[in-house]
Amino acid sequence: MNRIIDQLAGHQRRRFERGTTILEFTIVASLLFSMLFGIIEFGLAFRDRLTISNATQNAARVGAARGDDADADFEILKAMESSLSNLPNTGIQIVKFVDVFRATTAGLPASGCPGAACNRYTYTPGGPGCDWNPCPDPDAGYSGWPWNPSSRDVALPDLEVLGVRTTFSHNWITGGLIPLPNVDCTGAPGTSCWVDIALFRQEPQVFEP
Repeated sequence: MNRIIDQLAGHQRRRFERGTTILEFTIVASLLFSMLFGIIEFGLAFRDRLTISNATQNAARVGAARGDDADADFEILKAMESSLSNLPNTGIQIVKFVDVFRATTAGLPASGCPGAACNRYTYTPGGPGCDWNPCPDPDAGYSGWPWNPSSRDVALPDLEVLGVRTTFSHNWITGGLIPLPNVDCTGAPGTSCWVDIALFRQEPQVFEP
């Protein structure tokens, strides 16, 4: 009888130990998978942000060099577009719009965007011709800039500061598995988005005495 009781007790103890082991494995595995997905999520987000940042810096640098050329914005967007090719699907589901603006001393647009000193372009790759709407190509007859490139001050000593601001989204691959704030740009224009800004002083093209 005692042997039977001992066998039953041993069986129950082994079942308890197995249950404890499974519970511990579940907890540890959950933490490990959360860390793994977190690393992947933030790695992809960092990649997108770094790519957008480099694209924005490059675009603003081109804009500062083009100065008051009529095709300045067109060249800015072409520079931006060449960098966006490194993003998945050329960034068509990431980049929402790009603002080219005259910056204040605080680095902010001198007017609202779009506004008198800010041109806004929506990224629409895949269509015929230019991948931006509106397409600021003066050779194609475009002349609808709120902030006309030809009006930009490139004379010393009052050089303007040109800003390029990229507004973009990011899709989390794990969905709701890891609670992360939405970056889907589905709210009011410019909300629930990430933004990157680059500022460059216009390169002088007119040297006044």
